[in-house]
Amino acid sequence: MKRLFSLVVFCVAAGALIAQPTNNKKPAPKSRSTTFGDFSANLGIPMYSFAETSSSMPFGLNFNIIHQPSSRVPILFGGGIAYLHAGGNRVDRLLTADITAGNIIIDQLSIPLEFRMNNHILNGHGLVRFQAPGKFFKPYIDLVGGFNYLWTGTAVYDRSPQRFFATDDNGLITRKTQESSFTWAAGFGAGAFIYLNPDLFLNINATYMGGGWARYYDKNQINNWDVQLNVNGASDVQSGSLGDDALNVNAFPKNSRTDMIYAQIGIGFYLDGNSGGSSNGKARIGKDAYVNPNRNANQPYRQPRPNNKR
Repeated sequence: MKRLFSLVVFCVAAGALIAQPTNNKKPAPKSRSTTFGDFSANLGIPMYSFAETSSSMPFGLNFNIIHQPSSRVPILFGGGIAYLHAGGNRVDRLLTADITAGNIIIDQLSIPLEFRMNNHILNGHGLVRFQAPGKFFKPYIDLVGGFNYLWTGTAVYDRSPQRFFATDDNGLITRKTQESSFTWAAGFGAGAFIYLNPDLFLNINATYMGGGWARYYDKNQINNWDVQLNVNGASDVQSGSLGDDALNVNAFPKNSRTDMIYAQIGIGFYLDGNSGGSSNGKARIGKDAYVNPNRNANQPYRQPRPNNKR
């Protein structure tokens, strides 16, 4: 891990040296603040004890907002949030309910139910980024810290045409969380913004985040879950109730640290309009005329005289 971190630092330093301007005659550009955003697909790779107890490779999305207070200082501050899905299962069951009057069965209802069990990981983080200057290639390293929230939840849907138990238009009856854990996460990463156009970059990133201990159900566990309804037939149908007390899980959650490597690829973009659309710090005024944006606003602009010498 130390060798990897040293290699990352060396690459970023090399990128910074390559990106430095070579023409010392040009005046230094005026300092400005910039805000970046990036939106990426995110693959989680469990490490160490997490890899031994978990059989899934979570996949999801990541969004960051990073602010650079001064273009002369390659330090940025920001944060973001990532959601990953860590495995799921679907079980269909048919609920049969008898509607009776005394000992006489008046009618019998067959209600198809759908159970969706899913594992989720939510990662919230703040970061400090050291980003090398450059137009076409912006390598960076990140110091990251935040939290991991892991939970397993089950949602029950009424798939009958009559929607006997449904509480919304999607047929949802109820939801219940079987297990949840909240723990810390911290680490470092490296990546690069690669120029696509003046307002858009390709963002490639890999981040290692160590995570604290958590209790969770693995993908293989919920794939083997069986669903048994604890309902009272006609009484529940007549009252229109099927609550989360009808959902019970008889399994032992796993317990481990939550160390992961996040591999990301997506797009980076400017959020404040400070794109690289202008050329060499000059704003185009006419076909052949340029004006320095740092000139005094009260100074009138003068069109340069044409050169008629031959």
